[in-house]
Amino acid sequence: MKENNKPGINPEDNGTEESTKGFPVVTEQEEADAAAFEMKKKAKDGTWVAATPVHVSGGALHTDDSQDQPEENTERLEPADDLQSTTPLEDTDHLENTTLLEDANDLGSTEPMEDVPAMQADSQAEELETKDKPEKKKSVAKRVAAVVAGVAVVAVVAFSVFVYTYSGIYPGVTVGDTYKLGGLTQEEAQAYIAGDVQSSVFDQTIVLTGTDVVAGEDKTYEIKLADVAESVDSATSAQQAYQMGREGGYFQRMSTVLGCIFGGRNISMNATLKEGAVEAQVDSITADLAYDPIQPSWEVDKENKELKIDTGKQGVGFDVDQVKKDMTAQAENVNLEAYTINTYAIDQEKPDAEAIANDVNTEPQNATVDKEDGQTVIEAVDGVQVDQETIASTLGDATEQTYTVPIELTEATIRKADLEPVLFRDTLASSTTYYNSGVGGRTTNVRLAANSIDEVILNPGEEFSYNDTVGERTAARGYRSAIIYSDGEEVDGLGGGVCQVSSTIYMAVLRADLEVTERYCHQFQVSYTPVSQDAAVYWGSKDFKFVNNTDYPIKIVSSVGGGSLTVSIIGTQTEEKEISFSSKSYTSGGYKHATLYKTVTQNGESTTTKENSSSYLLK
Repeated sequence: MKENNKPGINPEDNGTEESTKGFPVVTEQEEADAAAFEMKKKAKDGTWVAATPVHVSGGALHTDDSQDQPEENTERLEPADDLQSTTPLEDTDHLENTTLLEDANDLGSTEPMEDVPAMQADSQAEELETKDKPEKKKSVAKRVAAVVAGVAVVAVVAFSVFVYTYSGIYPGVTVGDTYKLGGLTQEEAQAYIAGDVQSSVFDQTIVLTGTDVVAGEDKTYEIKLADVAESVDSATSAQQAYQMGREGGYFQRMSTVLGCIFGGRNISMNATLKEGAVEAQVDSITADLAYDPIQPSWEVDKENKELKIDTGKQGVGFDVDQVKKDMTAQAENVNLEAYTINTYAIDQEKPDAEAIANDVNTEPQNATVDKEDGQTVIEAVDGVQVDQETIASTLGDATEQTYTVPIELTEATIRKADLEPVLFRDTLASSTTYYNSGVGGRTTNVRLAANSIDEVILNPGEEFSYNDTVGERTAARGYRSAIIYSDGEEVDGLGGGVCQVSSTIYMAVLRADLEVTERYCHQFQVSYTPVSQDAAVYWGSKDFKFVNNTDYPIKIVSSVGGGSLTVSIIGTQTEEKEISFSSKSYTSGGYKHATLYKTVTQNGESTTTKENSSSYLLK
């Protein structure tokens, strides 16, 4: 290879008409001589690849891509690291096309390589290319950033135009969490909500759950929205949906619309409720879920002669008013979320040993008659006795459901079967007094009072009260003025004459040998009864009372008219006896003092007892 055939020299120096800068230049003879060498060049990635030789023929530049290179006897000639070129590179654009001739030593050639400057130029070109890469990357990045910025500006402008010109509800807006309103006008949305949405929502239910904490049972209830709501407020919901993204400044509107599109926005609904419908639904739930505690109870087991005590049961409750309030709010807001009713146990009272003993301990009671109809006989009740201390010790802390306590029974002597055939069979006693029927006021009063006590029934042990039976003597009830005793004088007073009725009853009671519990004498001795056999009464202070101390029911029967009043005591006579009366009296200090004695003769034996004492003012 000749020295003047160097890369980078002027074309005329190589005898060519064009530059061969950056390429190894050879003649045809030199190309043939170098056939045993392989032409190589270093690629950008650092690998060595086959290079296309360049040669000059007849002043023309030629390349030979198809020249075969011997592979078995060739070896790369790589540039040495310490090879330095002193020839400045005028143009590095074609360095990548520079090829190196491989060392031909293995083919037996001893001629040293003459084209070392080409290798130096190739190395310098690689260094320049490496330095140029970051600059190229920065340039590309700047171009990309510019493109992105431009696209972003266009997108913002386009989106702004969309936000400010779009006439419908923005995409992503829903109502009731499910129903899409995006794209609809406000009027279309209102019609949609009032129609399809309302129909769909009203078919749904609010599910309520509550626990019977006593029984340990979970219960489920449903309130259908259609049962409590009349309609939804479609106009308000549609307006709110349309206003979504149309309020506030530029950035607020842009942000809201972006939120609608990418995150969605929901509009709530409000419903108008039927009056009292929610309350009725909750009341129905309350009737099933809540109940009062069962208080302790007890009963006498006569057959086993024991007292059975049940300690009762807890009840279940919850805040009904709060549930009604919550359900009203959910229904109004069309909130179909499940609802839990918070229930709690209500404790029953603890069994009270004293109260139980007082209730159970009874004397035997014979069969009685229904006082309403005067005919129906009620079965007898046996007497029961139980010890209070025994009850208390048996109950303890009352943690068990039931307890039993022994009792003592005393059977009644007259059962229903015994009473029915002898009920009101006999007249136990009868008394008659007389009055002046020409005195209109007094006659009226006697008649009214006598009618009040007629057919009054007393079962064994019951007490009769004249004032309670006759009632207050008032003009409204028909009573009139007549002579009465007041403050030691005879004066006109409302109800005068009713004392004759009470005194006539007293006389009959004495002769029936019944027990008198309250009696007063008049201020002056009366003429219609024997001494000390009268019974004065005055509303609010003086009363006449007696008790049915027989074993059978008794009945008071009265009849009045023609100036006479008769009172009879009807009952059941169980034994024969005669009753007579006597009295002793004396005067002293302006009073007549009298004592009444009763003599009872039975089975040939007579017993006399003091019945009462009376003191009358002397006229």
